Amino acid sequence: MLDAMTSRERIVAALECQPVDRLPFCPFLAYYWDSVAPEVQDRGLLAFLHEIGADPLWRGDAWGAPSPTRRRVEGVQRHRYTDGRRQVTETITPVGTLREVRQASAEANTTYLTMFPLRAEEDYKIQLWAEEHTATEWSDPDLVRAAVAQEGLALGMIIPEGRTAWARLVQQLAGTESLAYALTDFPETVETLLAAMVENDLRAVHMAAESEYSYFLAWENTSTQNYSPAMFRRYNAPELAKWCRILRASGKRFIHHACGHLLDLLADIKACGVSAIESIAAPPTGNISMSQARAIAGADMGIIGGVEPTHLLNLPPDELEPYVEEVVQDCGGGPFVLANSDSCPPGVTVEKLKLIAHIARRHR
Repeated sequence: MLDAMTSRERIVAALECQPVDRLPFCPFLAYYWDSVAPEVQDRGLLAFLHEIGADPLWRGDAWGAPSPTRRRVEGVQRHRYTDGRRQVTETITPVGTLREVRQASAEANTTYLTMFPLRAEEDYKIQLWAEEHTATEWSDPDLVRAAVAQEGLALGMIIPEGRTAWARLVQQLAGTESLAYALTDFPETVETLLAAMVENDLRAVHMAAESEYSYFLAWENTSTQNYSPAMFRRYNAPELAKWCRILRASGKRFIHHACGHLLDLLADIKACGVSAIESIAAPPTGNISMSQARAIAGADMGIIGGVEPTHLLNLPPDELEPYVEEVVQDCGGGPFVLANSDSCPPGVTVEKLKLIAHIARRHR
């Protein structure tokens, strides 16, 4: 039997498909953490993870592992104001102004875009000017050092924006439908902007590879609900593959946050050189079973996740236990870290999280 490992040793061994003293359980508490009692929040996330028996996996900027770089754009001003539940941001440049509108959710502590900043061809040209006047700098090294030193494993946010250029266009700048029209109406303008964004990203990735992080994350949210496999292969995969090559040349690894419909994309993601998929989900959140995911990932690509959020919320404990055991069985045969997939609904009880941690401890 293996000697007891630290949380970091356990997670790293699991990601590298090495023997572990027990299966690591690394819950992702997005949305859930905002709902817990103030006194629990005051004690901190690490104390809560200790309480439930989990292993700390710090996922990117908002969860204790900030990007080692930051962006600076000369000659740009940003004005933000609220109008009821609407949050408006105006980006003012010497060549024009971009405007985006977000709506605050009445049901959850989040916002969603109701007006993307890139709508007309002129907007893409304004964004291109901003990309051409962007400098990439080192962020505070003490923050990175503290992230790496904390208990557990830090997955550093690979670039300040937290996702590839294509993912930013789809999710933050233009939206799926508008971007599809733009690629038909003015493809050269779109692809010129995309190339400039990728160039800036690669500068940041080269710098990140020199930082103290060993593992990196990006909020790709990859899904065929956002774009087709053909679009992924043409516009997204080339940048991801370059990221992975840069990191691997420095002995580092890239972990891909993908919480959507992956059945028709997972093989392409693996081909990019991604080390592990984080937050992979079965139906109804995703569209791939864990046994399918392992079959496609093979024995050399990691899975972080498996416990689907609505099952975690709705199954009673006596049904949750065999369900989690099935997840563990299906994800076996390769690198695996047990976790809930993508988010944790606020209604999940502490007892359920403790139960999953107990199940993980049974698996060596």
